[in-house]
Amino acid sequence: MKRLVPVAVALFIALTMLCAQGNAADLKIVYIDSQRILTDSSAGKEAFAQLEKISNERRKEIDKMQDAIKKLGEEIKTKGPTMKEAAKADLQAKYESEVKNLNRYAKDAEEELRRKQMVLVKPISDEVNEIIADYGKKNDIDLILDTRAPGMVYNSAKGDITDAILKLYDAKQKKPKEKK
Repeated sequence: MKRLVPVAVALFIALTMLCAQGNAADLKIVYIDSQRILTDSSAGKEAFAQLEKISNERRKEIDKMQDAIKKLGEEIKTKGPTMKEAAKADLQAKYESEVKNLNRYAKDAEEELRRKQMVLVKPISDEVNEIIADYGKKNDIDLILDTRAPGMVYNSAKGDITDAILKLYDAKQKKPKEKK
């Protein structure tokens, strides 16, 4: 629902501009692929590399926990019939506790990744939005759409400004590093 509001506003603006100008040829509408800017920009690549590193670390820990749980399960199967009830109940309780710990850890790891993604990606996204607005003003563009937003049914390659925005963003990212 939240994603439909910007699309509806964009379509309303486009229709208003069409009606106000009367000449559709004067209307300049372009589009970008915001996901590609995030994944192909130098800062985006660094951010996603950090996220992948964290994800791989968490995956290794989850795999270790799953192996321990699997061993406990096998132990319950093999030794269970010959064990005393108290020992069997203790082993079963340990198994269930480990499963709960695994589920908790997996949920926490997922939440950590989500938070880290917001911390790493939001500044990039905010900066790219500023660049897009400046680009639109400088190039006298009436409407810039995002291919990742619902509502775009057709687009031609001549309206894609993703590469231009990507170059501007990467150039802006290199400037502060050169000053240091």
